[in-house]
Amino acid sequence: MTTWLLFFISIASSSGSQYWQKKTAIYFSQHPTLSMQAKILAKPLMLSVVFIGLSAISWLGVLRDWSVSIAYPMLSLNFVIMLLISRYCFNETLSLRHWVGSVMILSGVSLLGSSL
Repeated sequence: MTTWLLFFISIASSSGSQYWQKKTAIYFSQHPTLSMQAKILAKPLMLSVVFIGLSAISWLGVLRDWSVSIAYPMLSLNFVIMLLISRYCFNETLSLRHWVGSVMILSGVSLLGSSL
């Protein structure tokens, strides 16, 4: 049970980092004259780093208990989460192909997860 919690923390943190990386890119494009120091200390970039660090630490706990051949492919849940974030947070247009691909990913993750 603890490993599943660590897995979901890792997935959520990784997705959070991706979200903040996109926000950082938007922020930098809106403020093109920022100095290097201001960029490094920018709130969205710092949040991205914090989230990726949390993801990495929780991922180590997952790898302690699960084989890499099961755990790593299950990380593809990030693709589905980011698809939803891109649609609902960044108003990106998604095609049927995106949704079909997401259903395929979810099917594969379900198949792998059921073997744990």
